[in-house]
Amino acid sequence: MNFLFVVPKIARAGESYFFPIGFGYVVSYMKHKGFNVFCLNLCHYDASIEQQLHKCIKDKHIDVICTGAMSFYWNEVSEVVEIAKKINPEIITVVGGAIITADPKLVLENMKIDYGVIGEGEITMAELAAALTSDGEIAKVRGLIFHDNDNGLTVTAPREAISDLDSLPFPHDEGLEYSKWLSIKRVELSGVGALFHDIDEKVRLHEIITARSCPYNCTFCYHPLGQKYRQRSLDNVFQEIDYLVRKYNTNVLNILDELFSFDEKRVYEFASRIKKYNIRWMAQWRADNVNEKMLKILKDSGILTLGIGVESMSDKVLKSMRKHTTKADVDKAFKLAGDAGVNAGGNLIFGDPEETEETIKESLDWRMKHPEYDIRLRWLLAVPDSQVWRHAIEHNLVSDKVQFIKSKFPVINLTKISDRKFNKIRRRIMYLDFTQLFMKGKVLSSKKESDTYEGKTVYAFTVECPLCHQISRYKHPLDTIRLYTIVLCKHCYHRIKIKTKKAFLDDYNVIHGFFYHLLFMYHVYLGRFVFFRSFYNIAKGFKRIMKKN
Repeated sequence: MNFLFVVPKIARAGESYFFPIGFGYVVSYMKHKGFNVFCLNLCHYDASIEQQLHKCIKDKHIDVICTGAMSFYWNEVSEVVEIAKKINPEIITVVGGAIITADPKLVLENMKIDYGVIGEGEITMAELAAALTSDGEIAKVRGLIFHDNDNGLTVTAPREAISDLDSLPFPHDEGLEYSKWLSIKRVELSGVGALFHDIDEKVRLHEIITARSCPYNCTFCYHPLGQKYRQRSLDNVFQEIDYLVRKYNTNVLNILDELFSFDEKRVYEFASRIKKYNIRWMAQWRADNVNEKMLKILKDSGILTLGIGVESMSDKVLKSMRKHTTKADVDKAFKLAGDAGVNAGGNLIFGDPEETEETIKESLDWRMKHPEYDIRLRWLLAVPDSQVWRHAIEHNLVSDKVQFIKSKFPVINLTKISDRKFNKIRRRIMYLDFTQLFMKGKVLSSKKESDTYEGKTVYAFTVECPLCHQISRYKHPLDTIRLYTIVLCKHCYHRIKIKTKKAFLDDYNVIHGFFYHLLFMYHVYLGRFVFFRSFYNIAKGFKRIMKKN
């Protein structure tokens, strides 16, 4: 049998997106086990999905289509299986990932799926493939859901967590066009959201996972790989890093673990070993894991930024979220990081069921008091099978699960604040976030370069950081319609904002300003209405046009 693994079209060709590492692990494992595996990454092509699938299915004589993603991409996953069944009604469709694991029955009842893979996919997919190839007994494969002969659904015994992560082959499979993903030109540094590397520098950013799941159980989180926290050995991790550096010349590493800082001894060893590679790296941290000794070692090792779990500056809300941290922990972590010269970032997440006007004020007051901190303002989303999701279902806040997921989890009022007051507060927070609450850097000089980038004028400009007072030089084209551009200081790695007009003298004009204000109106006032959300793709199309001109 021939298996086609399809990455759903979650991005347009040439746009930056997170490489599907989980998908890569399953593909690599299937090839390791000797199955006939083909791949199609729809994110890299402009041709219609139907055209690409039709060509692959016919040319490769595909018997089984495999796809999957997070629940957020329900529409994109559904499109793949719908089109596959339209091309060949007899083709077998398999879907895995968080979209299935969170609510297997809901998905199989609403998509044209033959088999759903629940939990980690490597072993389950290989055993399913073996059963399909040899006409084996599907019901004996653990971690599956499928339609039985009585038009019902059969859920097999759960798949135990993979304890030996070192036994899995690395996920950077060229079948998924990893090299093409690397070649995507990123104006902003992925994972940071700011200008950093100059446009003529080769940014070789790689994303890896050194552990699966998380030892904690925050109410807003969902762990599709199971509740059991497992780590790869550092020897195995550095074998992968050696491979990436040798083959792709890695210079930035983004560690995508849900929590990297759990084992302090392991962190120290990693920092000691990564130093010789002379690459910048990023990872996620708990606030109560940050200490002075660790920060000194991390800075010496080349850390670019720490993603600290902030979430709220109200102890009442942190307790409700089951964070097991306090606002004192968060405050201390950011102060220590600032004193050590290490950039730290995080999110304030509003809308927990225990949120009140007073707790919101606590968090906002702290944010406004510290513009030097890299903090973004976000709203709590009810992600399928998280505790927050279950709360929303129990309190009848989600009337139609499928439509809610298809709509990309619109913000709902989980609090006891009245809807009128909630929406007023939400508008204010969205206004504050949209206006970018960062310290202002000063553009000292700017001039046009003779070279261009994708037909756009390139500017060389210098910026004085308001925090470390060092001067950084940047070389970029205009790539935003916002009044302010975010840059990362090349000395202290803090995100700061500069006036776009000052940096891109002749290219930022009144038309950009007009579309900026349209975007502002959408985000702050209109985005919560379904009617206006339907026009958002049109607005994004205008934005792309303006960025090209």
